[in-house]
Amino acid sequence: MRHPSRPSSLARAIASLLALDAAAVHASTTHPDDSDAIPPPTVQARDRVAGEDLYLEVVLNGNGTERLMHFTRRGDALCARSDDLRAIGFSLTAVDDVRCLADIPGVHYTYDVADQRVRIDAPMDRLSLPSQVLGERERSATPPTSGTGLLLNYDIYAAHGGGLGNVSGLAELRGFSEGLGVLSNTSLTRRYQARGDGWQGGTVRLDTQWRLSFPSRSLALTVGDAFTGFLSWTRATRIGGVAIGTDFAQQPYRVTTPLPQFFGEATAPSAVELYVDGVRQYNGRVPAGPFQLTAIPGVDQAGQAQVVLTDALGRTSTVTFPFYAARQLLRAGLDDWSVELGKVRQSYGIRSFDYGSAAIGSATWRHGVSDRLTLEGHAEGGDGQGSGGAGAVWNPAGASTVNASLAGSHGGGMQYGFGYTWMGRTMNVSFDSLRGNARYRDVASGYGSPPPRASERALVGFNVRNSSFGVNYVRLRFTGEPATRLAGLFVLRNLGHGISVNLTYNQNLDDSRDRSLFAGVTVALDERTTWSTSVQRDRERTFGIVDASRPIDGDGGFGWHAQGRTGAQGGGLAEAGWLGELGQATVGASDIGPDTYGYADLNGALVLMGGHAFASRRIDDAFAVVSTEGTPDIPVLLENRRTGVTDDRGMLLVARLNAWQDNRLAIDPLDLPADARVQRVDAVVAPADRSGVLVRFPVHRVQAASVILVDAKGTPLPVGSRVDAGHGEPAVVGFDGMAYLDALQDRHTALRVTLPDGSTCTTAFDYPDEAKELPQLGPLTCRSAP
Repeated sequence: MRHPSRPSSLARAIASLLALDAAAVHASTTHPDDSDAIPPPTVQARDRVAGEDLYLEVVLNGNGTERLMHFTRRGDALCARSDDLRAIGFSLTAVDDVRCLADIPGVHYTYDVADQRVRIDAPMDRLSLPSQVLGERERSATPPTSGTGLLLNYDIYAAHGGGLGNVSGLAELRGFSEGLGVLSNTSLTRRYQARGDGWQGGTVRLDTQWRLSFPSRSLALTVGDAFTGFLSWTRATRIGGVAIGTDFAQQPYRVTTPLPQFFGEATAPSAVELYVDGVRQYNGRVPAGPFQLTAIPGVDQAGQAQVVLTDALGRTSTVTFPFYAARQLLRAGLDDWSVELGKVRQSYGIRSFDYGSAAIGSATWRHGVSDRLTLEGHAEGGDGQGSGGAGAVWNPAGASTVNASLAGSHGGGMQYGFGYTWMGRTMNVSFDSLRGNARYRDVASGYGSPPPRASERALVGFNVRNSSFGVNYVRLRFTGEPATRLAGLFVLRNLGHGISVNLTYNQNLDDSRDRSLFAGVTVALDERTTWSTSVQRDRERTFGIVDASRPIDGDGGFGWHAQGRTGAQGGGLAEAGWLGELGQATVGASDIGPDTYGYADLNGALVLMGGHAFASRRIDDAFAVVSTEGTPDIPVLLENRRTGVTDDRGMLLVARLNAWQDNRLAIDPLDLPADARVQRVDAVVAPADRSGVLVRFPVHRVQAASVILVDAKGTPLPVGSRVDAGHGEPAVVGFDGMAYLDALQDRHTALRVTLPDGSTCTTAFDYPDEAKELPQLGPLTCRSAP
């Protein structure tokens, strides 16, 4: 039986007093000697009726309400004010003043005199309980931090064949600091041999930008090279200028899309489980009453979900419902926007500073009107061009979405689009069409080709057991050119045991000779090694390929790739690579068709941070520098996986962290020396965008020793004797007279030992000059103190 809580004890005390003289004791009486007691509800004079006044703890449908409630006992009936009954969850009309529980249809109750508690069971249609929200996955992330440093990513590629050679290098220089954002620059350098002209080449700047993030508001400001915002019915433009807008990646645990939800009702406290396509997604408990359960599928999908409720008696009920998740939609009330102003970048990758002469502006906006409807808008203009439009994405019902858009441009141009997608468990259908007239122009049209007059795509696919197959259709038409129509058929069959078969057929509907056929078999020999063979016919050419590969594991190591071809492009290639903590190296040779050459590639990173320099593998995202305060050879774990050991400076660069997200770093205390002390062994950090963070695990070496203490007769001192080394907390003698002493300050140490009987003795020892491991000293004779 559950022990009564304090309110229960108070209820019994009040009830006892009321039972002695119900007419003399009023419900508003206070107890001056019990200031912490919960005062009972006040009973107005007009509410007093003949009967026994009780103040009882209420348990409703198995849920403790954690409150005392005034009842009037009339014989075997318990009656209460309607306002009090409504306060604990009953749905009663306002005109009722006092209601007896027995008069409410379907209500059963039990009065526990000993515990002064009433247990009420009521049908759910007589209650109005708050809805419990379960399965919410959003959580606050660790506040992002950044150190101050420089990073250089490099990728050097060299090849030689036919008497000619070429060397190219791609470099990214990145500077970052807390509160100042990230300044980055990328460049490409090429040197190549041309027959009769010798070596030539040059360097071209690719992108330069400064980016400042505001993670609390999911905003980012970019100054320099950037892209304009775009939607499915617009085109992005590369510019140099200023861009600001939302960046939901800064809040990785924020859910931006509508989530499948299940609304249910539990008649008693129950365990609730959610299964999505047979995989458990949630497990928890729910009190009696309505509840809302939210599921988060990992990707866009349609499927079946099951909610299983199990009450305290083991009774189980299961509800199955379909769900659909579409990432094209925004959650109700959420906005996604961007604004850009600058000049169009031209000759990218060829010239370093080639920008248009006129400024352009662009604005893009998306808004979740509801979980089923998202509105879109886009406008851009400048350099004599201008366009704008609006669109919408709608989930009318079930596993389907509809999108539509309408845009216009300067000079009477029009563009309209429509799309439909339906996804089922075994079949999916999608269709998109975007068309415009010859006068429709966007800003990018002034610096390149105009948008296509027509762009259409259709797909029908099936997933049956271990097979996927379907047909697709694509139609493209540009101004002044005939339309191109392509149709395709694809089949993928998993035969089991790591064997799969793939068949693809494509046909140009406007040119009967333009067709291609691909048939292949892939065999997974183990977790990393794959072998495949295929035959392909492209127009009038037919060739076969045999391919085997073992990719480099993400944790590092060795990998290789070999390929052989037949036909006009016959020949082969072979390459091998190695990925380590300092970078990745690849060498290979190719003899396919008329070209024969050898090549090599080397990539990695150099980091300067915290006054130390590091060589590392390439760092595309964030990283951490771990410091153990000068203690070398300490293993470091990333997400419970060993990622390296600290060097002779007590430092280690960990390259594979995710920006904005929680990353758990730790050191293994089992590998610490016995004389080492550490303040913490793990830390959760969230580096800012493309930045590094310094993580300190202060490890301090102390002068420690194990000593064996004996008395004048050579007998080990008794267990529990206390050893005082003159500072710090006394040590305790264990079995065989052994005691552990740490933080010894002097080479010569005097010990004073207090035996369990209260007597004392003393001894001393000299600490070894060169103790590489924890020394064990003794036996030391402890002589009685004078």
